[in-house]
Amino acid sequence: MKKKMKNALKDKDFSEIIKGSGISFFLRFGGLAVGYLLTLLIANLFGANGLGDYVLAITILRLFTLLAKLGLDTTSIRFIAAFASQDKWTSIFRFRKQIISILSISSIVASLLMYFLAEPIADLINANYKYIQLSAFFVLPMAFFMLHYESLRGLKRIAAFSFFYMMAQGLFTIVSVLIIHQFTISANVPIYAYLVSVFIVSILSFLSFKYSLKESAKGKDSAEKELRSYSEILKISVPLMFAQSVQFIMAWTDKLMLGAIDTPNVLLGLTTNSSEVGIYHTAFKLSMFAAVALMSINSIASPKFAEMYASKNKEGLKKIVHQSTKMIFWVTLPLVVIFFSIPDFLLGLFGEEFKIGMFAFILLSCGKMISAFSGSVGNILQMTGNQNILARILFLGAIINVLLNLILIPKYGINGAAIASTISTVFWNITMVFAVKKKLGFYSFYLPFIR
Repeated sequence: MKKKMKNALKDKDFSEIIKGSGISFFLRFGGLAVGYLLTLLIANLFGANGLGDYVLAITILRLFTLLAKLGLDTTSIRFIAAFASQDKWTSIFRFRKQIISILSISSIVASLLMYFLAEPIADLINANYKYIQLSAFFVLPMAFFMLHYESLRGLKRIAAFSFFYMMAQGLFTIVSVLIIHQFTISANVPIYAYLVSVFIVSILSFLSFKYSLKESAKGKDSAEKELRSYSEILKISVPLMFAQSVQFIMAWTDKLMLGAIDTPNVLLGLTTNSSEVGIYHTAFKLSMFAAVALMSINSIASPKFAEMYASKNKEGLKKIVHQSTKMIFWVTLPLVVIFFSIPDFLLGLFGEEFKIGMFAFILLSCGKMISAFSGSVGNILQMTGNQNILARILFLGAIINVLLNLILIPKYGINGAAIASTISTVFWNITMVFAVKKKLGFYSFYLPFIR
């Protein structure tokens, strides 16, 4: 075993994944811990109802930010990674000017739509429309924040990317909650704190990317330069936006529908819609610990996928995919076993009312295990020019998710939402495994003890 590990570490690509994902793993685990603490803090200070109002407000902000981004953040990973591997740094500077100009216009349009549609949206999901109107002013900084941390990922600045992606927002929100709560105990505190954090991380991520790009480009620029047209950029980014939209639906539609649909507990007066959202969000947040390996390895593997594909090295791509999937599986398995062993204890930390989400927590954790078994299928398709296939698969999965939520939430509440989420997650993961096989010629999944 020791000899095998030494030989594996001699492999340049595997060694890079190990080192990069190791840093990312600890930062992402720390980020999940910060998210856990933030949820715990809001739950204890404002209860499940306050947590639910907060979740619904930030979900709408994320939805309109997703529309504003037009998939440009993910497109940046692909182009920046490809340009950087060929030392085409001037091309990166030109590419950035193009996407920033597009993003500025689209974000302003999205902000206006969010502001003027705040009341009907709030009525639909039983949310506070004032929170939605206030959040509308933060679409632009949120979009720029996401663009810059994904651009750091393209430069392989994994530590910086992981900090901003997983930890920064939660950390600054916690600090802001604690400070603002000293002056007021209003239920508005969580959303105000979140918006303050958006502004702070937007500035910090911009400064971090600007510094990293200058350091990487110093004295290395290739004479060969590329300029992409706006239409070419949008032709790639818009399908990615649809893919991201479907992923958003997969991740957030259950919470929005729990807010909009009365469940058996709500009808009996045992909980409110906001409380159900808060409890489900807590179960979802806890289950995300099982996805930490997948997200950590994705952060360094995605640029590697793009590099191998750009250089037409199919064998190298296959090797990296199999190495990364194996690592993801073995890190995820023990976490899921722990979750299955003590779910009531973990949820009980937030309060007795949160134990209602125990079955949902177990189901959601099962979905994360299937994702680990399948590997980085979504990222593989994105980074190898198969974003249209990815979008179609995710779109179909989202339809399944919405339909199941409509059927199951009125009957089973948060458990129905968890069943819908797990079934749709299994569907799109397995379907993407076969899509990778068809397009690239190999399976991405890992089965232990089977070669």
